[in-house]
Parts: sequence; C-alpha cells; structure tokens
Amino acid sequence: MNRRTQPRPGAAGPRAVLSSSLVLSLLALQALAGAFPAGASAGGTATPIKHVVIVMMENHSFDNILGLYPTMNSTRPGPLESSLQVPDDVLGAPASAARALSQVPNGTYSTTDPNEGVYLQDFAGGKMDGFAAYGSQSMTYFGPAQLAAEWDWAEEYAVADRYFSSCLCKTDPNRLFSLAGYAAGLTGDGGPPPYIPAGESIFAELSGAGVSWGYYVLDQAAGDFPLDYFSGFGPYSSHVRSWPSFYGALAGGTLPSVSWVMPVGGGAGSGVYDQHPPGNVTAGEGWLLGVVDRVMRSPYWNSTAIFVTYDEGGGYYDQVPPPVVDGVQLGFRVPLFVISPYAKENYVSHTVMNHASLLAFVDYNWRLPALNPFVAASGLPLDMFDFSQAYPGGGVRRAPVVLQNGSSYPAPLQVPLAALPYQREGSYGATLSSLGASVYVSSDSAVTLPYRPLLFAGAALAAVALVLALGYARFRRRRGAGGRSPSGTSPPLGARGRGAGLIPAAHGRAHGQTMQQVPLRRGGGVAQVRPPG
Repeated sequence: MNRRTQPRPGAAGPRAVLSSSLVLSLLALQALAGAFPAGASAGGTATPIKHVVIVMMENHSFDNILGLYPTMNSTRPGPLESSLQVPDDVLGAPASAARALSQVPNGTYSTTDPNEGVYLQDFAGGKMDGFAAYGSQSMTYFGPAQLAAEWDWAEEYAVADRYFSSCLCKTDPNRLFSLAGYAAGLTGDGGPPPYIPAGESIFAELSGAGVSWGYYVLDQAAGDFPLDYFSGFGPYSSHVRSWPSFYGALAGGTLPSVSWVMPVGGGAGSGVYDQHPPGNVTAGEGWLLGVVDRVMRSPYWNSTAIFVTYDEGGGYYDQVPPPVVDGVQLGFRVPLFVISPYAKENYVSHTVMNHASLLAFVDYNWRLPALNPFVAASGLPLDMFDFSQAYPGGGVRRAPVVLQNGSSYPAPLQVPLAALPYQREGSYGATLSSLGASVYVSSDSAVTLPYRPLLFAGAALAAVALVLALGYARFRRRRGAGGRSPSGTSPPLGARGRGAGLIPAAHGRAHGQTMQQVPLRRGGGVAQVRPPG
C-alpha cells in the first residue's frame, strides 16, 4: 500500500508432536493461568511475562523469508545448520512450484513489488498455484545473505510455521485484526470508512482493566495510520508516542505492560523501515534489530516477550493453504518470531495462529476476557515458551543473544541442542474459548456512513425541491409590478435573485452528516457490514 507515505494531517493441519516434558510444561501453564477474572489486578499475570512488545513488519510471506531455513536447500550443509529444527518450508512445495522458485541473488536486497490485488487467484481454492501467473517476483525467496538476523532469531529462539495473516486481504484490514480482532468488513486498503469503535479495541480493554500500554511510531504528530480507522480514539491519543519515547521508557523504567512498536504510520515512508517491497529488506531489518537489541540490553529483558511478525504475505509465494477459523478465511502464512528469556531455543511451533493470537496472549497473560469471539477461537502461542524447566546450570531464563548489524548466520547456540529440556517442535491445542474465558465484546460493530442509496434519494428530493422553488420564484416575478407583489409587499427572497427553497445538503461528515453504528455479521470468511433497514 502507498497511502502510508502520505500521512493524514492531524490525525494442511498442524502437526502435534508433544513429548511428556512438553505436556507437563503445558499443564504448568494452565495451572499458572487459573481462571479468567474480570480484571488483571485480581491475579496479576498468568505467566512470568510482565511486558509484551509487538512489532509488525510489512508484506512478506513465510516462504519468502524462511523458505529454505535452515540449510538453504543443503547449500549450507554445515554441522550446526544441519542439526537445526526444520519448519514446513518450500522444500515441501509441489514440484511445479519448486521449479518456478528462485533465490534473490547474493548482493541483491529487494525485489519489485508483487501483485497484491490477486490473493484469491493466488489462493486458487487452496491449491496455492496462482502466484506464478502474476510475475516472477512472486516466486522469489531471501536467505541469510540478506536476512541473517531473522534466521539467527529462528535458530536462537522460537518461530511459528502455522501463523497466518488474519484475512485473505491486504495491509489495512490485517492491521485492524491485529488491534481489534476484526476489520469492520474492510477487505482492501484505502479507508476509512468503515470505522471501528475504539471501545471494541484492545486499547479499550486494556485501559478498562488498568493495564498500561503504548503505541509507538516514528512521529506521533506526523500521521495516525492505522489508528485513523478507530472512531472515538481521542481519549486514548496520549498513548500514541514516538520511537524515542519507547527507547526512553526502556532506559527510564517506565515501559508500559503492552507496547506496539510500528514501522508504519507516524510519517514513516513505505519501504524505509517496514521492509515493504520494493524497499531494501536489510534497511528494515536494521531498524528491527535496533528495537530488539534495545529491549535485550534493558532491565526489562527478564520479564519481556517480543513478538515479531508481518501483516500479510504481500503477494509472495507460500505453499501452506490457510485454514478457516471461526468462519473467517485466514490469509497467507507469515513469519512469527518469539524472542524472550523464556522462549524455547530453536523451537518450531505448529500451532495454527493468526494476528488475533497475539491479542489472545495478551488477554490470557493479564487474565482478561477474550476481546471478541474470533480472538477467543484463535490459537495461543504458549508452546513457544517454557516457564518451568531448568537449563543446565539451573536457571529457567536465558540471557539475551544480542546481534549486531553485520551479524552472520548461523550464530553460536546458547545451549547445546542435546541439553535442552524440551522437544524442539510441537503445538498447543487450547484456545481462550476452550479454557473457559469470557468475552469482552460479544458482537462487533462498525461505524459507517448512512446507507448510500438513502443519500442518493435524499439528494434527488432536494434537487426536485430546488427546481420547484426556482419555478415558483420566476412565476412571482412575472406577476409582480415594479418589483413588488400584487399585495404591495416586498417580493420573496427568491424574487431577488437568490435561491428560495431547499438547498441540497452536501455529502460528507465535514458538512454535518451523521455516522451510525452498524452491527456486523460474519459471512464468506470475513465480517461484512449489514446495511441498515
């Protein structure tokens, strides 16, 4: 999408591989969780995580970033690379797709932007064979020559290979799913409208429960995407701050419980920090590395979980058909990295998740109701953590692996793989719904303009009234004598050359048009706006 470059002023099923130790770990998590009280203050957090940092990059599929991790199709057959856990990647792709795939050459750090408007054709009813028809750039993949840090994070921490964007659509609706668990019927970029009531967002839920939060962008005064989609956001505007404010909070001991640190909005140009094609992916990775490293070097590391993901696949090939969750057709697979002292080393999660899963984790951890039914039905990333089993030496937390710009892949492992107290792949089957959580917003709604046909009908009636009024004024002028009416009174306003009668009202909220809140229903996999009446 390009609208972010011009900010608005002012404003296949998952595998379940569980060892007995993993089962015990998950049971311990459920014991930590307990019930789901109405507010976070009643029981603190369900896990040792006291701070969550969420970073969402732009427009790259899982296979585009990690398609040949960890061995680059055995072109890097070193003993360490060959021992790492292998996610479901393009090595499992159909032969026809594999023949069409090509590596971005070493020394090249971008591709042309794939076609983002043909996701249904790419999906091809689940066959996942439509990508190549829309340009060879869709069939490319990066490697450690471009993205060494992200490959190192997959090696050192936890990565998910069944994490999908929340809808089979573009940037804007997926970012709304990540903040509200729905997109008000939006399926493309270019809004608002529609608008989402701020009271139905994660922001309202956290504020109401007394859980601190902040949303950090380049410059909070330079643009408000995607927060401009939220109607009634004003009371929360003080939570929107700059990147330097985030870094200051890390250093100054004022980090909120939940932080969104975003490379889009706030005047950040497309492709500069967010890796949006055709931008240089190393530039975005450099910014991302700076965010992660600052958290690692801060006093907050021991209590923090960092979630790094991408909003949607951007038109790049991925070989795993997205499933349907709670009636919503999920979008293409994207990477999810979990970086934390409690994140399992070199772990691959096969839990089916989407952007709402991060909201589900926030609700779970602070013992809050599920934000809405879709969040309640979305998978939880709990198998990516181990909060109870000790590493050699006795600790349950790991020190940070601080990478530098120019770091190479693979990085030395912290813990020998044979000494890890857990298996290096698995899944977690529970959701907030199955754990008995209540729901914060049971029925989503959208704030939208009045039903468009009614606007047209009103304009037509106003036009007819205007014609009639002008005709009447002309009739009175013809009957008047010397500019006066037969009764000797002054001619009506219309007889003086100014329009008498009704003037058609201008469309748009700037001219006083009201907005109305419309309930949503789920259909075709995406929530749709139901016209009033």
